[in-house]
Amino acid sequence: MKHWSTRLVAILALSFTMAQSHPAFAAPAKCNAELRKCNSHCNFVYESKRASRVCRDRCKDAFYACKARPS
Repeated sequence: MKHWSTRLVAILALSFTMAQSHPAFAAPAKCNAELRKCNSHCNFVYESKRASRVCRDRCKDAFYACKARPS
């Protein structure tokens, strides 16, 4: 049982560290949902790699703009 609780604490510590260090993990859920929806749209609509990449870049721009908005 001791190993189970040690693993749980390690997972919680790792997730907290990632949320602090990487901005995408600390973003509000609404922004993450918008990014997933936008990326899904890009993958579904555009067939060429270039067009899909440009669309995903716009998604990233919108994601960072969403994060910058006051809550």
